[in-house]
Amino acid sequence: MKPTVLVVDDNRSAADALTMVLNRHGYTASACYDGVQAKVRLDGGGIDVVLTDMKMEPVDGLEVLAHARGLTVPPEVVVLTGYGTVDAAVKAMHLGARDFMTKPVSPSQVIEQLEQLQGRGEVFAIQDGDSSAATALRDQVEAVSRVRSTVLLIGEPGSGRHELARQLHANGPYQVLSHPSRFAGVLDGGGTLFLPNVDLLSADDCIAVTQLIDSVGDDGPRVVASASPGWGERTSGDSAGMQLYYRLAVLIVTVPPLRERPDDLPVLLDGWLSRRATTLGRPKPEPTAQQLKALRLHSWPGNLRELSAVAERAVVFGAGAFDVPLQTSAAVADGIPDLVEGFSLQQHLEEVERTLLIRAIDQTSGDRGKMSKVLGVERNTLRYKLNKYGLLDRA
Repeated sequence: MKPTVLVVDDNRSAADALTMVLNRHGYTASACYDGVQAKVRLDGGGIDVVLTDMKMEPVDGLEVLAHARGLTVPPEVVVLTGYGTVDAAVKAMHLGARDFMTKPVSPSQVIEQLEQLQGRGEVFAIQDGDSSAATALRDQVEAVSRVRSTVLLIGEPGSGRHELARQLHANGPYQVLSHPSRFAGVLDGGGTLFLPNVDLLSADDCIAVTQLIDSVGDDGPRVVASASPGWGERTSGDSAGMQLYYRLAVLIVTVPPLRERPDDLPVLLDGWLSRRATTLGRPKPEPTAQQLKALRLHSWPGNLRELSAVAERAVVFGAGAFDVPLQTSAAVADGIPDLVEGFSLQQHLEEVERTLLIRAIDQTSGDRGKMSKVLGVERNTLRYKLNKYGLLDRA
């Protein structure tokens, strides 16, 4: 049985639209247009989940959250907001919010969140797959799940860092909250404090977040943070950033980009298709063998976030959405990159090499003899490089 949902938002049109979509998907949903009305409605009982806006007058989302969680039978509360501060994150942690979602949110995202609250969402992990990258990631996740130490997830935007934070929380003896602010999110009951994109913080924000972590203490929630590759090197000469980095870099988990694990794409795509089809109440489309081959050659600059979008479009518009324009690495397409702090020569050269191998596969239809000639390498060397970049079964 699907839960009864109360939508609280002083934007009437937004509240009514979300309520209508939820009812259409089988939920029993109603709306309140201010915090005062919401508190009265909650006192009447019968609400399983509250979806509340944060910024309202005169009663804001935090007060609605506190009132809801103080009831004899407290409903779960998800805060929908475009606003956030460190103070709000800390208060929400102690008030027991189940999750935060950053506006604007789509109805499908809200429905997926509700499915996860019920434990009925499609379950798959971003480390699923048979590639060496997936195996290494699984090993890292398993190792850090057993302990309570601080974890820093290093990976490109869209690579699945937020998903991994949730997995680490779910696999440990703690419980989840996430916060849309630039600072933190707490994973339910104060079990995990999630700090996304810490590499984007200003010096003042780095100091504030360091103080926030110190205020949590050893008996507080576990700290999990995410940052882009090279953050540690970029903090050189930045005292505030360096202090935060060394405060967080206790256990480091490296999250590989999707382009480095093309052999995992079929299982990851199937997972996203199942999740989106369930959320939207539509049949799951299947890519053809040719479409799947093309998708495996795509460089996926948006990583898993881009793959998720492709899956959702395919569920809504049909299998034609699998025909995405093939892209090579941005580093190669843009020519010689600027030599700025954080640039990696090794990574750039590997991107060039992988792109040329893909072009050779396309040009020769995968004939290794012809590929050896056009690339000017020995057959054994070619085989080694194809295997290195997960392209062996494409040639």
